[in-house]
Amino acid sequence: MGIIGSYIYYLFNAKSSHGIHSPFVYKFIEEYLSKDIAPLISSPIENIRRQLLNDSTEIDYLDFGAGSKIIRKPKPSIRSLARASLKPKKYAVLIAKLAQYINAQNIIELGTSLGTTTLYLSKLNPQAKIYTIEASAAISNIAQTQFDKLDAKNIKLIRGNFDKEYPLLLKKIERPDLIFIDGNHTYEATIRYFNIGLEYAHKETIFVFDDINWSNEMKKAWNEIKNHSKTTISLDFFYLGVVSLNTDFSKEDLLIRY
Repeated sequence: MGIIGSYIYYLFNAKSSHGIHSPFVYKFIEEYLSKDIAPLISSPIENIRRQLLNDSTEIDYLDFGAGSKIIRKPKPSIRSLARASLKPKKYAVLIAKLAQYINAQNIIELGTSLGTTTLYLSKLNPQAKIYTIEASAAISNIAQTQFDKLDAKNIKLIRGNFDKEYPLLLKKIERPDLIFIDGNHTYEATIRYFNIGLEYAHKETIFVFDDINWSNEMKKAWNEIKNHSKTTISLDFFYLGVVSLNTDFSKEDLLIRY
């Protein structure tokens, strides 16, 4: 089934909060996801998004994973990168509110991109330390500039390859609360990063996966992850997938209308 067919299936089968029996999921949707975010938080980040979308500066760019199908040039403009890679506000907010809901203290993001999702994580979770890894030096420099603009001191940007830096980071912090896996959209890499994270995950750790319907490889990875023996609840928001490992929850796979 192609992405259009998958989306049609999602539209016809996704549930609102009123069709959900899990108290954990119902509370998240009703008390967090359905509430508007304060303009004091969102406006500065959205101003940065607009600036990036209008920046014609060209940069040296190297895609270390299966990234955008749009970016083909070795020296793309910042605005073309922003159009291709920035998470829409609603999904960036979803991830940040999920971290807020579980009171995450240690958040890992694989794939900083230009930093807007990282900023939402930072501003909605001031209690947390956000560790974000970006392989591209040029992109990480742009992201760090945005973090500095908003004085986001709880963000630790790590420049380097995921395969090297991610295991080292997990070993250092030992107890990740939320792991957001983005940036290398292949079956093999997605499964590998999930399995590495499982070695350090605790009962209440949440995993978030980007672009679960982006390709057949990502669909295969998502299906394997949600059927993993350690996964209890899986939430499919079409563009994002969320899994919980909490053994207090009954096994359940949910399509969530969002």
